[in-house]
Amino acid sequence: MALRDLALTVLELEPFEFHWVLMEAVQADSEECLVYRPVDSSTKGLPDYSEALIQGASALRVLQGLAPFGKPMAAIGIGEVEPEPEPASRLADLPPSRESSEPDSCMLTTGHSLL
Repeated sequence: MALRDLALTVLELEPFEFHWVLMEAVQADSEECLVYRPVDSSTKGLPDYSEALIQGASALRVLQGLAPFGKPMAAIGIGEVEPEPEPASRLADLPPSRESSEPDSCMLTTGHSLL
């Protein structure tokens, strides 16, 4: 998969109505500016900036062909059971991924308006 220059931002279009927007870089007229065009955005406003940012990051993962946060890669049909996660002891024995040996980061939100 080719790497794309993508950006994620959150906009407050109305008071307490936050929307995430995924953008892709386009050629600028000047080297002093970065120019992006919208690629995807939320259709429903969220009451919290942090939640919009998390949902935007999840949409970015889907755009990259990865599973959204908290969802399995493969669809699960009616009556099927989601596979159990690998025990940590077995995961430690696996070789590191070629893309990144760092674990996924986790974002914690507090609901505090200044954070």
